[in-house]
Amino acid sequence: MKISKMLLIAAMTMTMGFTANAQKKAAAKPAAAKTTSAKPTKAETMDWIAGKLQENLAAPRKFISYANGLFVYSKQTNSGDICTSTIDLNKVTGLSNEYSEDFFISGKQMGVTTCVKDSAPSYFEYISIAGPNYNDYSSPFNFNTDKALQERMRKALETLFEYNSAAKKAPGEKF
Repeated sequence: MKISKMLLIAAMTMTMGFTANAQKKAAAKPAAAKTTSAKPTKAETMDWIAGKLQENLAAPRKFISYANGLFVYSKQTNSGDICTSTIDLNKVTGLSNEYSEDFFISGKQMGVTTCVKDSAPSYFEYISIAGPNYNDYSSPFNFNTDKALQERMRKALETLFEYNSAAKKAPGEKF
């Protein structure tokens, strides 16, 4: 009887040792790295862009709001008039050449500015993001000092441009 108890205890000890060892080995394996190469959605892309626009809004402009691709800010003019500008990220359909020093975006009636004293809104189709601004476009943001951020912004705007361009293509249209 003593021998059978000893064998039983030895068998249980070995089994428990193997189980503990297997658990240690399983825990020691690093978890599979998540792949983050998935393309962000259009909403995620616009939200990221709007966050960076807000962070880099040049003084004396003041951020008002952002929702569903509409970025709104205000600026007091030299005459004391308050002007409100809205940039519709859903209408961004153009981007300057990646080799150009001048970094700007474009889109048909992409932006509108309304001033308190003016009755008619003023539409604009180009916005300078960074660079020398050769064409004297509206330049409400200050991205000139951070080249790495400019490159990330360019990549995000290229992604947004793809989303906005695809939306205009008719079903079944190849080009």
